[in-house]
Amino acid sequence: MPVTAIGLSHHLVPLEDLARLSEASTPVIEALDAAGLPGFVLLNTCNRFELYFESEAFHAGLETVLGSVRDALPEPHRNLVNEFEVYAGQAAVQHLLEVASGLDSMVVGEAEIIGQVREALRASDTRASAALHRLFHAALTTAKAVSSETDLGAAGRSIARVGLALVEQRHFPVAGRRALVIGTGSYARVVTATLERLGCADIRVYSPSGRAERFAATHPVQAVPVDELAAAVGSADLLVTCSGGERTTGPVVTAGLLATARQPDAALLPVLDLSLSGDVEPAAQVLVNVDLIDLEEVGAHAPSEQTAAVLAARDLVARGVETYLHLEQGRQATPAVTAIRAHVSQFIEREIETANRRYDAETAAAVAHSLRRVSNALLHTPSLRAAELARTGELADYSHALHTLFGIDIETGVEAQA
Repeated sequence: MPVTAIGLSHHLVPLEDLARLSEASTPVIEALDAAGLPGFVLLNTCNRFELYFESEAFHAGLETVLGSVRDALPEPHRNLVNEFEVYAGQAAVQHLLEVASGLDSMVVGEAEIIGQVREALRASDTRASAALHRLFHAALTTAKAVSSETDLGAAGRSIARVGLALVEQRHFPVAGRRALVIGTGSYARVVTATLERLGCADIRVYSPSGRAERFAATHPVQAVPVDELAAAVGSADLLVTCSGGERTTGPVVTAGLLATARQPDAALLPVLDLSLSGDVEPAAQVLVNVDLIDLEEVGAHAPSEQTAAVLAARDLVARGVETYLHLEQGRQATPAVTAIRAHVSQFIEREIETANRRYDAETAAAVAHSLRRVSNALLHTPSLRAAELARTGELADYSHALHTLFGIDIETGVEAQA
């Protein structure tokens, strides 16, 4: 069954549209569960909202998935489905390998994407088919090769690092400053680690869902009590928000909170909002002592990579695609190989049973070992030949020959994809 990818990224739509899709991820998954697909994986990050799925027929599967996503979205946002890009077959494979390798990110070569791809597969474990598991593992393998063999991600760049570099460019070095981080999810870990590497002396964390104490137990930060957010904002030199799915209603940081917490004569506060759905109320931009930097602005200042590094990464992606397709095409021979081995095995087992009746246990065991070894040796070349013919599209002739010579009928279906 072919693998198809659909979705949107920061290249095509504003981040607020991606936020709307992200907020609907649970009903989208529920709708796809009800559609009865053989398998699917949702990759939902601050840069993209993409679905990878298997279907028995391309057009029917595509219409089913697009219809399920459209029905799961709130009425005002259903037209977003009309903007979805579609990648089928080899194009879907190449797209995922490029995404996992950081070639399609807002910050090219970013460090987080490989973890996000791994997490998407883990979260979809029971929903992902065997073929999708193989595809995502191939993407992760290629991404690791790009990371270790090219200079694409040599600086460990991330959206957080680019955003903090923008803060340092506009205002002051982060080293020695007090930072307040809002959020305790996976991206908060990235932000905290980046602040620590930059020498931030005092990192405090606030959680809209009350998880700050738990986060502080495993990170070099100080938890801010739920009722002390305003005081923490008032004493911070830098505010970074990345709560993601922790909040349930409205922005965590309102313009009113900032105006109250920061006295008119207080130093200007850089506010780096790295949340896709926006943790900071847009009205905060008009406050004279606040500099609000959102994801759109971070993306606009993301550095371009050296051409040589990108070309080297694309070469590794091309090789990864070729290897994946080579192995997958060979797997189409599995039913034929299984059938011929089963056919031969029945004769071998019959002879082993006869030996067990005629000879003592030691002799019978030696006969069984010899027969199975000869059987494996004889079947090795036909098995390799079947895989070669599968890759060249000539497997039908092989199957016809097995039927003509030995009366073997080849079963086809989903087991060929397992």
